[in-house]
Amino acid sequence: MADGFSNMVNNVTASLEKEECKTLLYLCTDLFNNVCVKDLRGALLAFAKQAQAQAGQARAGDALLMELMFRMKRFDILKKVFDTNKQQVESILKKGAVLSDYRVLMADVSENLEKEELQSLLFLLSRTLPKERLARATSFLDVVVELEKLDELSCDKLDLLEQCLRNIRRLDLVIKIQAYKNRGENVPCAVSKAQKLIKFTPASSVQQEKETPHFSQDFQNLKLSVPETGSQHQQVIRRSSHCLYVCQALMEQYEMNPEQRGLCVIIDCVGFDGEMMNQTFMCLGFKVIFHSLLGLKETQKVLENLTRNRILQGVNLFVCCIISRGTDTHLLATDSGSLGIRLEDLRQLFCPTQCPSLCGKPKLFFTQIYRTTEVSNTPSMDEHLETDAPARYYSIPVSADVLWSVCRAEAKLLEESDHWSVYLRALHSTFLKGRQRKMLLLEIMAEVNRYVFGHNQQNPENEYHLQLSHTLHKKLYL
Repeated sequence: MADGFSNMVNNVTASLEKEECKTLLYLCTDLFNNVCVKDLRGALLAFAKQAQAQAGQARAGDALLMELMFRMKRFDILKKVFDTNKQQVESILKKGAVLSDYRVLMADVSENLEKEELQSLLFLLSRTLPKERLARATSFLDVVVELEKLDELSCDKLDLLEQCLRNIRRLDLVIKIQAYKNRGENVPCAVSKAQKLIKFTPASSVQQEKETPHFSQDFQNLKLSVPETGSQHQQVIRRSSHCLYVCQALMEQYEMNPEQRGLCVIIDCVGFDGEMMNQTFMCLGFKVIFHSLLGLKETQKVLENLTRNRILQGVNLFVCCIISRGTDTHLLATDSGSLGIRLEDLRQLFCPTQCPSLCGKPKLFFTQIYRTTEVSNTPSMDEHLETDAPARYYSIPVSADVLWSVCRAEAKLLEESDHWSVYLRALHSTFLKGRQRKMLLLEIMAEVNRYVFGHNQQNPENEYHLQLSHTLHKKLYL
């Protein structure tokens, strides 16, 4: 029997692609207790051995493999290896399944996400997941695993994922998550502490079950020792918590003046797209202060004077849009003789301690940097600027109520006579569309990300590199 199951495992694993093997491992995470899951074949064999030792049931491994193939929609393997079909296994699973409902849900979401939508999710999660973890994530399940490690996602902690899916307009997947949350009373989050019984009949015995009604009784005695992955909640608690979350979400919106959306300062130091952004924010109802072709000292002075301007006391929302040559960490304005204005210092100018008039108000920063190597080693004359500051590609705003969006592209693009920034063009079109559709700001930024991602796929030689982080704690509509 052991040799037969071993051959079955070989046949199954040989038929799976690399990504399918990763999905299978994820689905079985709760079952492979104290087993090295990097060895897929060994883990499956160990599971079967464990099941046989605990309950004397040698066919539990067959049952697990069939459920896995059913969940992964590999019905061809069901036919080839197990001589059964989708309908038969579906009928068996109604009596009881082995895999965690939560992990099945995550695998289902993964299967239904497009590549561009995954990029949008990564974009939205850039303030939650560190840069090195984002770099490791090549699939949705990779993202799920990283979020689980940080305790940002689990079988009873799905709000973050639900909101992200809502932001990228995948309401069909949001409905699936809500259905999972509202499932029957006292349903455990996952297989845990030997509470779940395997009541699963191998498909090869479907016909035998008709002749022997109590065939599956042996499987009811099989209890697996599996690590607990979530707490057990009653339906009334789940629904109450969900309703409270929804009510809070509806209430938590930044206060906005419908007649005066806020103040926007635009500094265009390259002579491209500044006027377009000026028209964009005027159409959105902002009071706009527009400056063109400023040097470093002039740019610094404009921004510092603005932080002390009493006009900020009467606005509900502040936007700063800068278009400039620079490096990954500094803005050069129209100069090239110093390191320039450090991005970190730009953000700090409008923090609550430096600009109390904006305390508690949303502050949005949109920066287009055209990277150049023509930078002198001469230190900047500004006493606040650090000349040896390390690169901070994914620095997260420490102040509350900040959205920080930076796009980097090569300065050679400015040599084109008909140049326009793909990033700023995306902001222009999605902002206006988002206002008309009453979209959340984060939904708009997700669309901007998809727009830029699509451009990069078609123009790999002229890529735009986006960075987003935010500490907005309320909903914001432009």
